[in-house]
Amino acid sequence: MPVSQSTPRTQAGWPTAVPPPPPTDIVDAVRTLEAAERQEAIDPENPDALELADRLRTEEFRQLSSTTEDTPENQHFVCVPAGATPGSPTVPGLEQTMLVKRLREVRALTAFTRVTAPMPSDPPGRRARLHRGGVSWLPAMEVIGEGVFVRLDTARLRAWEAHVESEPAGARVEGLRRRHLRMLRERGDTQPRSPVSARLVLVHTLAHAIINEWSLDCGYPAASLRERLYVSDEMAGFLLYTATSDSAGSLGGTIAQGKPERLASSPDSALRRISWCSADPLCMEADASGVDGLNLAACHACILLPETSCELNNILLDRALLVGSPELGITGYYPHTSE
Repeated sequence: MPVSQSTPRTQAGWPTAVPPPPPTDIVDAVRTLEAAERQEAIDPENPDALELADRLRTEEFRQLSSTTEDTPENQHFVCVPAGATPGSPTVPGLEQTMLVKRLREVRALTAFTRVTAPMPSDPPGRRARLHRGGVSWLPAMEVIGEGVFVRLDTARLRAWEAHVESEPAGARVEGLRRRHLRMLRERGDTQPRSPVSARLVLVHTLAHAIINEWSLDCGYPAASLRERLYVSDEMAGFLLYTATSDSAGSLGGTIAQGKPERLASSPDSALRRISWCSADPLCMEADASGVDGLNLAACHACILLPETSCELNNILLDRALLVGSPELGITGYYPHTSE
């Protein structure tokens, strides 16, 4: 996950080369910490695997939406606008693009399970601990890389959501949500909550389409890229970033895809590519596909990714919401691609 850390200060005072922050920034930081302490703590033994709008992601979304300059203090996170000019090409449906020139991700292994992925409804004994004693550390790996953050056009997205509610697309998404709730109940969750919505499926499918396109356009294997979704009533975006600890994608090739000249062509090419699948019409007309029937129009021939690249295990995908389907009466977010 993207984080921003500052160089530690010594008790001797502030370095002469870097002035101290203004008092207002210090007050805001203290108030933020106090508010976080008052909120309910997250249980590390029972994380919500599908919670895409928790406090951490909300803060990440705000940080990714603003500029963090490349300074000596920002050793692990640098995020700047894509540098569009009045004459730069634009991408319809996208409101903001940020180039994350530097980010740091730490992945820690806390427990393990067998056969099926962990869910919030799992009993405490299902997650096997990594040790029997009181070890105070966890095995972890660090990834230093780069990425591109994309935020969808809020006005266009809300207009599209209001339109598809009365279309067959609304019934498709509702059926997907019911299947997800049924799966949670079967796993033992007595009060299941499902984040499935047309917005989530759209954002998730668009992220997959662009990753697949970048893997063909710039030569990176899809497994070296990774998605992180930000979806709620106030958020609609995703971060695509390098996901391996080797040199694949760490030399500027990923952020180059986010520059206006390249970004203007990548989504258009990706959408045209997925508007037709070699498994059509079966793929596009599928009422349910994938694990537990939690996909719609999605298969390995069109939109699925390597498991390590998708944070939702290749579920909750439907390219019909993205490119539309006149035969099914579905208006896509980019309907022109289905012409």
